Amino acid sequence: MLKTLRKRFVLFSVMMISIILLILGLLTYMGPASYVSSGRFIWTISLAIGMVFAGSWLLSKAAIRPIKAAWQKQLDFTADASHELRTPIAVIRTTLELLMDSPEETIGSQMKWLKNMEAENLRLAKLVDDLLTLSKADTNQQTLETKTFLLNDVITNALLLFEPIATRKNIVLEVCINDNINFHGDKKRMEQLMVILMENALNYSDGPGTIKLSITQIKTKYKLMLTDTGVGIEKEHLDKIFDRFYRINQTRKRNPDGSGLGLSIAKWIVQEHGGTIEVASTPGIGTTFTIVLPVNKCLELSS
Repeated sequence: MLKTLRKRFVLFSVMMISIILLILGLLTYMGPASYVSSGRFIWTISLAIGMVFAGSWLLSKAAIRPIKAAWQKQLDFTADASHELRTPIAVIRTTLELLMDSPEETIGSQMKWLKNMEAENLRLAKLVDDLLTLSKADTNQQTLETKTFLLNDVITNALLLFEPIATRKNIVLEVCINDNINFHGDKKRMEQLMVILMENALNYSDGPGTIKLSITQIKTKYKLMLTDTGVGIEKEHLDKIFDRFYRINQTRKRNPDGSGLGLSIAKWIVQEHGGTIEVASTPGIGTTFTIVLPVNKCLELSS
């Protein structure tokens, strides 16, 4: 965008200077001496130069605007990241102080505090990993490691991972997918996508309830739908839930350890695979995430 604006600025400046030179040439060749020596000649030149500077100013403003927006976005990201990092660091520091105040205690007697530190350390590590992912994505340093794999296996494995939690919460997991769904993409990132969506569905669902996952192929697209019978999302929040660090007040109570980065990363993963992700929700009834991914052409030919 900046390159385009720079080209336009140079083009505009050259054009205006050419016009000034043309006016000077015409007035010198054709105009009466009285006009050349009069104030009207000076006014004409001043007007042309003024137009050059006015155009340059407008273009510079247009060029600065996206830079300022990007800079502000980076500042907000840094501020939010600092805020999120502060809590686990403070908990770990406080717990260490408690342990150091009781040097005579055994490790066994302090296991409660050690487990607390371990939990916060894991939370901190995940948060840092998420921040690095988004930071690299912003600078186009995060690339996909693509290969062909079975998408149905990735989904099944993700469901198995969360089956104990679902059983404990009295939530039934329903799956409607075919076997041998070949997909060309980043397997690790697709696994991460499924984990994010399943965690989100389970965190905001109470039993008895249901989480249903299905995949259908529509021409050259895979349509993946994950529906839960959870608390749902108010309409005014739907267009913001993919924003970084955005968390609804009720979600803070249900998932105090969350950072508000999961769905941002999910959206990035889907978009990097050339797909789209949408959400529809009704408070008190549930939420549906719909992901549309392109079917790789070479896989279509081989099948």
